[in-house]
Amino acid sequence: EPNLFLINPNGIIFGEDSKLDVGGSFVATTANRIGLGDTGRFSASEPDSSNLLNINPDVFFFNRLSNQAEIINRSTATTPALGFFINELPITDESGLQVVEGKSLLLVGGNVSLNGGSLLAPGGRVELGGLSEPGTVELNTNSNNLSLSFPDDVTKADVLLDGAFIGTQAGGGGSIVINAQMIDMLGGSFLFAGIEQGNGSVDSQAGDIEINAQGKVNISESSFILNVVSGMGNGGDIEINAKDTVTVSESSFIANTVLANGQGTAGDIKITTDSLEVTNDATLFTTLLGEGNAGTVKIRASNTVRFEGVGSAVLSRVDSEAIGNGGEIEIITGSLEVTNGAVLNSVTAGEGNAGDVKIIARDTVRFDGVGNNGVGGVLSSVSSAGVGNGGEIEITTGSLEVTNGASLNTSTLGQGNAGGVKIRATDTVRIDGVGSNGNSSSIISAVSSAAVGDSGEIEITTNSLEVTNGAVINTNIFGRGNTGGVKIRATDTVRIDGVGNNGVLSGVLNSLGNGGVGNGGDIEIITGSLEVTNGAVLFANIFGEGNAGSVRITASDTVHLDGFSSNGTPSSILSLVGTEAVGDGGEIEITTGSLKVTNSALLNANTFGRGNAGGVKITATDTVRFDGVGANGLPSSAFSSVQSGAVGNGGDLEITTGSLEVTNGAQLSASTFAEGNAGGVRITATDTVRFDGVGGNGLTSGAFSSAEPEAVGNGGNLEITTGSLEVANGAQLSTSTLGQGHAGGVKITARDRIRFDGVGNNRQPSGAFSRVLSEAVGNGGDLEITTTNGSLEVTNGAQLSASTLGEGNAGGVRITATDTVRFDGVGRDGVSSGVFSQVNEGAIGDGGEIEITTGSLEVTNGAQLSSNTFGEGNAGDLRITATDKVRFDGVGSNSFSSVASSQVGTEAVGDGGDIEITTGSLEVTNGAFLSNSTLGEGDAGNVRITATDKVRFDGVGSNGFSSGTLSQVNQGAVGDGGMIQITTGSLLLTDAFISSVSEGNGKAGNISIDTRQNLETNRSSIQTTTLSGDGGNINLWVGNLLLLRDNSQLATTAGIAGAGGDGGDIIINAEFVVAVPREDSDISANAFNGRGGNITITTQGIFGLQFRVSLTPLSDITASSEFGLDGEFQLNLLSPVDVTQGLSELPADTVTSELNQSCQAGGSQSAGSFINTGRGGLPPDPTEPLGSSDLWEDVQLPKKTSTDATDLPTTNSGKLIEAQGWIVNQTGQIELVAQLPTTASQWGCSLR
Repeated sequence: EPNLFLINPNGIIFGEDSKLDVGGSFVATTANRIGLGDTGRFSASEPDSSNLLNINPDVFFFNRLSNQAEIINRSTATTPALGFFINELPITDESGLQVVEGKSLLLVGGNVSLNGGSLLAPGGRVELGGLSEPGTVELNTNSNNLSLSFPDDVTKADVLLDGAFIGTQAGGGGSIVINAQMIDMLGGSFLFAGIEQGNGSVDSQAGDIEINAQGKVNISESSFILNVVSGMGNGGDIEINAKDTVTVSESSFIANTVLANGQGTAGDIKITTDSLEVTNDATLFTTLLGEGNAGTVKIRASNTVRFEGVGSAVLSRVDSEAIGNGGEIEIITGSLEVTNGAVLNSVTAGEGNAGDVKIIARDTVRFDGVGNNGVGGVLSSVSSAGVGNGGEIEITTGSLEVTNGASLNTSTLGQGNAGGVKIRATDTVRIDGVGSNGNSSSIISAVSSAAVGDSGEIEITTNSLEVTNGAVINTNIFGRGNTGGVKIRATDTVRIDGVGNNGVLSGVLNSLGNGGVGNGGDIEIITGSLEVTNGAVLFANIFGEGNAGSVRITASDTVHLDGFSSNGTPSSILSLVGTEAVGDGGEIEITTGSLKVTNSALLNANTFGRGNAGGVKITATDTVRFDGVGANGLPSSAFSSVQSGAVGNGGDLEITTGSLEVTNGAQLSASTFAEGNAGGVRITATDTVRFDGVGGNGLTSGAFSSAEPEAVGNGGNLEITTGSLEVANGAQLSTSTLGQGHAGGVKITARDRIRFDGVGNNRQPSGAFSRVLSEAVGNGGDLEITTTNGSLEVTNGAQLSASTLGEGNAGGVRITATDTVRFDGVGRDGVSSGVFSQVNEGAIGDGGEIEITTGSLEVTNGAQLSSNTFGEGNAGDLRITATDKVRFDGVGSNSFSSVASSQVGTEAVGDGGDIEITTGSLEVTNGAFLSNSTLGEGDAGNVRITATDKVRFDGVGSNGFSSGTLSQVNQGAVGDGGMIQITTGSLLLTDAFISSVSEGNGKAGNISIDTRQNLETNRSSIQTTTLSGDGGNINLWVGNLLLLRDNSQLATTAGIAGAGGDGGDIIINAEFVVAVPREDSDISANAFNGRGGNITITTQGIFGLQFRVSLTPLSDITASSEFGLDGEFQLNLLSPVDVTQGLSELPADTVTSELNQSCQAGGSQSAGSFINTGRGGLPPDPTEPLGSSDLWEDVQLPKKTSTDATDLPTTNSGKLIEAQGWIVNQTGQIELVAQLPTTASQWGCSLR
């Protein structure tokens, strides 16, 4: 059919009743002339030169443009059979401009205006455009279709559609093209293309709608651009290109869809512009209501894209009855804003996958606020009736903001997986605040309660991330499926802060909710520094059936958790198995340079359900610091616990760092309150570990592992490996059991120094403790302390204690320090520093052993080493091994002596523990003592001392007690005293005692002393005493001298209450036994009703003591019984001396001289004499004894006589004459002589 060309350079107006009746295409133009190819041209302004013999137009020339050279169409067209899903279309039954199917309708002018007019070209082409300055427009012919090509370098004219309708829908084809400077679609104008209902085939292709503007495109006032597949075939694209701005507003929309009866793929929506604004309920959408795939929405805006207000949206949807996949939403721009309820939405409600949402913004992406519908942001979902996977949300930008309730949300409510969220922002990501509807700003991937599928992962890669004021990042599942993880990588900082005005805590969450079945995903954060403050949380939990995810943090610089929210909730990192949950909690892992947890912030891994709690693992190359208590009364802490009602094991707390500080009430704790074992606490710090102080809530700083009341399970171990450890001002390391299970042990290994010091203001001592508490059934754990190169100090009331108050054995205390161990002083509460192993009153179980291995040990100023039982059980032993020395000294400010003791208490049933000391030298001075005693039913323990060098007991303390060693059965007790055994080089007692006493119903213990050298006593005693039982024995093996001075006593006494009991035996083996006669130093083995003990002395000589029937003010040896048989005294002399000389009194006069002179005296030296004084000996000074240090010493050099020596005449003795004196010859030997020479001898000597 011939085409019709209408040309008028002055303009064309189509009235309301205008219509076309042509068989071909129709072109109306205001061009000056038309080019006819090679055959000529037709000019409207110069008709004489026109050539119309062969019409094949190919170009329109616009030479001179008139201001009135526009085309106006006011016509209307008959309503076509559109089959569109909107019932009321802006088409009437009146006639308009229409060409037959497959033909073109072109309006080429200056400006083109359709004021209520309609243009119809079913399956053909409608094209509008014009120029506003001279130029040419090419006319293209493709079969019967005509099209236009506009020059790029010529300014175009404007196109206005006001209440207009342009339609090209048919069985295929049908394009709409507009080329202009400015394009306005107003008043409900409608561009409509596609495949109509009942038409098309699988291969059918609808035409495109293309709008090209050199300036702006404005689509408003409920205007629509629609490309629809109502029949069968593929929809065409909608493409808008504008160099300036595209505005879609006021309930207008641009849509590409496959309708309910359609089959095929919808076309794409493509917008390329400088800026795009979609506002006031305007929408861009691609939907699938039939069978096929929805198209994509692609937006390219070099400057900005803005969606604003409720209903303003980009929508990709697979409808409820549809079968097929949704299309992608793709935005590439400089910056994107989606505000006040606007959304980017990809959803599947049918059978098929939802499309992805991909955003690339050079500068910023901002999602802000919600509308009155409660929605704002980006949504990708599988709805409740949907079967398919949700789409991904991918954002790449410089900075991203999600604020005031806006959300990036991928979810599944049906059958299928929710999509993931991937964000890459080179600068910042900020999620902040709460919307007007009370919803938090958020990034969420979720599986709802009735859904079956996995939630997607949330991945954020940026320089810095902020989640503040109630905003959340959350992956969760309430249906059947696994939650995706949350992965955050921020090169600089991650900051999570505060609580929203809706009460929601800012946070990153991964949750398996109530009713959910599946596993939780991990939360993984990699950053430079992380801050979680003012009540914010990182939370991986399980409330359904499955395992919770882990929280893993890697921060090259710092991690800081601080403070609490306005409602008192602490800032925290949590791993939780909820009350009704079945599954294991996830791990909390932190790797950083330094970690700070302050002002009630916490790390917490708990189980309340049926499953194991996760562990907490911290690795910090520099420091870890837990500090303080918040105003909410909660301590800064790291917890792992099995809570009441739970069944499962607690997780471990593991800290590896350079240095660790836990101060001002902060705590590390692993506990069980239910059926399961508590986790352990393991600390490794290459430099220092410091626990210090008490919080404002009165709680102690420390590390704790416990099995709590109602628990059935064991407490975990507490292990610390470090360079040095300090526990001060009431801080504690403690393992305990209050339920049915064993307490864990405390194991400390320090390269250098370990120090426990002081008492807190809550009156709790600093220290390390292992406890079986009241009503508990289980054993206490051991305390093991090792310092490989350094020392241990326990001072000012600090304690190391292993005890039981329940049913079970107390743990032991084992200390190994290569250098020194020092226990010193009393705390301000009057409690002594020390080591304690104790079975408390009401307890059933044995006390643990105390073992100390070190270079040297000091216990001073009231400090104590004590192993006691006050319940039913044996006290533990106390073993000390010190290669150098052991020193107990003084009295504390509480008037308690420095001691090592083992006691069986008043109501106790059990034996006391042994005290064993092995060392180089032992000093017990100034009121300090070693004691084993029983006040209850049981034997006192033994005291065994082995010192290669010496043992010294010396002095009286400020409390009036002498230094010494005591084994005692107290009054009312039933049991025997323990043995005291001392093996040493030398033993010295000054104002001291070694005593074994029984005041109850039992024997006193034996005393056994073995010294290589001397045993010296000054105002001291070595004795065994009983009220009614047999006295203990005393066995002394003295390598050299046994010296008793100044009222010293060596005694065994039985039955001092007038009751029965035999005196103990005394056996002495000594080179010499010496006492001063008038100092009343005695050796006695006496009894009252029983038999006196036996005394056996084996010696080279005994001096200053005499055996007597009873004690006198002199130095005596007695073995008597007041009402019974006396004991026996046996003296075994090892020297060849007549024992009948024995212990005789000294003669009143010296022996007279009966000897002949055997040598001639000469010189002027005065004569000496030799007097036999008997076995008592003669001291060099009447007031001093002969000591082992006395020796012969030369006091003058040899000298020549004034005259030559002459031979003295020799006097021969007629018989052997007894010596009367001695001289020292030239060889230094002593010679006995009958008379001293009167001449000066070659040597003069005196005794010193």
